[in-house]
Order: sequence, then C-alpha cells, then structure tokens
Amino acid sequence: MIVAVCVLAASLSAVRADNTVEQRVQQVAQTPGLIAFWRFSPVEAGPWQSLYDPAVVDHTYPAVLRRIGDDKSYTPAEWPYHDEKSKLRYVDGGPFGEAVHFDQGRIFAEVPRRMFDRQALDITGREAFTMVAWTRFTGHRHLIAGIWDEGGWNKYGGRRQVSLFGGLFGSRGVIGHISTTGASSYPQSTIGGSQYARCRAIDGSNFKNNQWVAVAMTFDPNTSLLTMYRDGKMTPTSINDPVEHDVYADIDKRSSNPYRFDWRIWSARDFTLKFNGYNVRTTGVYEHWLRVDLDNARVTYDRATPKDANIADHFQVSFDVMRDDQSLLKQPIVFDAAPGESVALPDDVKPAPGDVIVTSLSQRQGDTWQTVGKPIHYTLREGAPFTFCRALGLGDEPIDHGAQLDLAGVAVFNRVLSADELRAISFTSD
Repeated sequence: MIVAVCVLAASLSAVRADNTVEQRVQQVAQTPGLIAFWRFSPVEAGPWQSLYDPAVVDHTYPAVLRRIGDDKSYTPAEWPYHDEKSKLRYVDGGPFGEAVHFDQGRIFAEVPRRMFDRQALDITGREAFTMVAWTRFTGHRHLIAGIWDEGGWNKYGGRRQVSLFGGLFGSRGVIGHISTTGASSYPQSTIGGSQYARCRAIDGSNFKNNQWVAVAMTFDPNTSLLTMYRDGKMTPTSINDPVEHDVYADIDKRSSNPYRFDWRIWSARDFTLKFNGYNVRTTGVYEHWLRVDLDNARVTYDRATPKDANIADHFQVSFDVMRDDQSLLKQPIVFDAAPGESVALPDDVKPAPGDVIVTSLSQRQGDTWQTVGKPIHYTLREGAPFTFCRALGLGDEPIDHGAQLDLAGVAVFNRVLSADELRAISFTSD
C-alpha cells in the first residue's frame, strides 16, 4: 500500500510538472506580438519549430544544428557528431522542463537567413522589438541568441544587427548589442577596441554560472532606448567607454542601461558607413557618415557636431559601385557634403551582393580637395543567420570560441514588453 501511494504521489507530481510546463509554454506563446518562440526540448524528427502569433506572422522559423567547419546543417535526429563536447544532449531543468546543451562552435543552432530575410524576424531600421532567452551558462559566456556576424574584426566588415550576450566588457551580467554599421561602431577612432561593436546596454545585475536566468532586451524607437533585464528587472548602469570617449571627447559617464541608440538597425540593403581620418578635437566634427539605402536607391550624407560648433569647412563625397573591378556608374557620383544632402542612384544601377561600394570624403583646402582619411571599400553581402550560442565571423572561425550554455527557449516579439510582462514570463519566482 505504501509503495502504491508513493507511486501515485510521484505520478501526480509529474502531471503537475507537465501541466506547469505546458502552462508556461502557452503563456509565452499567447503573449501578443510574438514573432517566434523556440522551445529547445527533444524532437523526434525535423528541426525545432517556433511558435508564433498569427496576427504577426503566418509560419514557423525552423532552427537547425550547425558546427563550425561544416557547411551542412542538421536536424537533431541527423546530428552526426558524438564526442563528449559535440554530442547532442538534453538536460533536465529550466522553466520548460528540458533544455539543449550548446558548446561553442562544436554544436550550435541557427535559423538560415533565407528563412527570414525581409520578414518579421529580420529586425532592422527603427523597429521595436523584445528578445528573451531562458538560459543557464555552464562555462564561457558569449552570444546567447541573435543576428550577429563579427566580420573578422574588419572595421568595415560584419553583419551585426541585434543580439543577446553574456559576460562581455568585464561584465558578469547580460548585454544587448545593437548596430547601425554592421561592423565597427566607430571606425574613425584609432585606439584599441575601436574595431569592435560598442553600442550596447549592460545590465548591472550579475549572475553566476549554473544558474537559470531569463534575460531580455527591448528597443523602443519612440524613446531610442535599448534596455536590458534579468528576470524581469532592469538594473541601471553607467560607463565611460574609452572608444566613445575618444570620439566624443567627453569625460562624463554615459548611461549604459538603458542605452540611447538614435540610429537605424543595420540591414544588408540599408546601412550606415562612417568615414575615418578625423576627430572632434582638430576638426570640430564627431562623426561623418553616409546612409546607403539600396531599396530606395538613395545615398544621404550627415554629420554630428557639438551644439556650438561652427563648421566652415567645405566637404564633398565621392560614391561609386564596382562589380568585377568595373564601375556600374558612368562616373562616380560627387556631391556637396552638407548635412542631410541626398542623391539618387541611377535607375539602371542595381547593386547586388558581391559588389563593392567605394566612397570617400574630401575637404577643401584652398583651391584643392584633400581626401579625409582613407576611402572606404565596402563589400555588399547578404544578411547573417539568426544564431543560438555562437556568433559568426570571429576571425579565423575557431571552433573553441563561443558560449557554453543550456538553452531552454528563446522568444522574439515585435513590440516592447513592459517590465511586468517580462517578470510574468521569467518564471523565476516559483
């Protein structure tokens, strides 16, 4: 009798656990604005499929397994690697009962770009979004989830959009990266670290490895604020970033949670190119840049200066598009670099991936024009995949670089979830 009672109690406990897990899954799935929610539990066949809000999208975004050095993608049932660090294994625990273990470049996951390019998951421009991940770091901290190709640290390479990270810049908390250039945030700086992306929010709440956390980032285009949360709570931070300090020549700490981002999020067809070879101390200009909008065939110059700056210097921009070392234009477009000045590309010029934009900024000195810094050679490319656990483009692509973590789920929404909403789906209070 005692044995029967114990078995019954265990069965009831399992039923309650299953009910709790299903309730949590449904709570996330029924939150309005859901673009995709991947729950990384075992699947018998096919890739992991995402749940979604039918009012937002009309299909799933399948996630497959990848390995650095192997061009193929695999469903969980097809995964061919079985050594200790590479084998596919699931762990018990977390808010949804089970999770998958990822280990750096040996085993990670992605949604291929072709599955979401120009769709809701392709977060670009001034789009509001929220990204949430339920995870437990077990070793090295790096990317958790997002669209993030580092481009080998080339100041004009990379396909960075938005991504959740842990443990960068000496932090033991969660970090949200966002990019308008897809590459270096400040290529005009020459100090150490200027080859990296610097636009990020850093939550001030540290957490240990082997601890389940719900980490989230939100971007509100109305306020221009990127905000980080852990378990539904935002802990403010302020930092004096050395590269930002080099560009803006200020000494005050800037808010890093929330972080102000006034730019457009990078797209392969609408991006920002920042010129180099100047600084505010000698020229009075913080930044010179071009917005290249290929969808609308327009190129727009702008700059940022101190409020009391009086820029009397005359600048001009040269812009060309090369294919197989031949210009697509009859001659480079040259125009006055006045703030907000915009020019149209010819109707017959259709830049495509593999083409190279060649652009330069010049400054009038007496009767001649002198190039400012070095001309930019920017190769057009397709956007990056949405990856889990591993950022791409890490120089020579070492397999032993990236996050080591258990991942229970990731969700992306097309709106800013409130702190109350984030706390409600953190599932850490019970």
